[in-house]
Amino acid sequence: MKQAAPFALACLWAGQACAIVNVENMRIGAPEPGVSGNIDLSISGDSGNTDTAEAGLDSRLQYHRRQVTDFVILSYDYGETNDRRNTNSTLLHARHVVQYRPRRAWEAYAQAEQDEFTRLSFRGLVGAGMRFTLVERGDRLGLYFGAGAYYTRETLEQRPGLTDDGTDEYSRASFYLSYKHKLNAQVSVMSTTYYQPRLDDGEDFRALEQASLAVKMNDHLSVKLSLDIRHDSRPPQAVEKTDVSYFTGLSYAF
Repeated sequence: MKQAAPFALACLWAGQACAIVNVENMRIGAPEPGVSGNIDLSISGDSGNTDTAEAGLDSRLQYHRRQVTDFVILSYDYGETNDRRNTNSTLLHARHVVQYRPRRAWEAYAQAEQDEFTRLSFRGLVGAGMRFTLVERGDRLGLYFGAGAYYTRETLEQRPGLTDDGTDEYSRASFYLSYKHKLNAQVSVMSTTYYQPRLDDGEDFRALEQASLAVKMNDHLSVKLSLDIRHDSRPPQAVEKTDVSYFTGLSYAF
């Protein structure tokens, strides 16, 4: 079944930078041969007592041939409140996947990102791992598990009164469990949990839970709800350990 590319008409989004990028919510059904992709655009704002403006771009380009799938993800978020910038982040992620057995695949990836408001001047990483299909019943039900590791280099910008700026290099393990269920022709749910402990210090870990619900209104239009919970046991100074964000909006498929 050919996948439709979604275009977000409107959404409320409060994203936070984290080394964890959830690519599972983009793997819905078997990949189509050849080139495919999608673009999500979001614009929102308020005026009056509080002036706000937010804009976001998420795009994905994929090429699939036989057992090999390559894709690139680009994401950018920008926001202002009362003419003061409060969101400014960019992310680029590339992944190479080889499905060498029906229920097993290996994957390698590279990523680069920055986020002004978590003091992240630059983060680059390269990693690899295995992806196992635990349960799969067409495009109706799927349960997947992934395990691997990555090496990263991070640079935190200097801020007055803070002492943890500079560049750090280290490695983390990376595990994820992804569940997808199409309840009926109109409603589908998805949940993905990531856990990434540092290899030289297990008490330093990052975790992410992303859950979403999509309700189809017709063949092209859907309502989407999503909840993200991100946790960093040792975040940069002046950055909270846990972020909770949600968004809701409309998605047009073509």
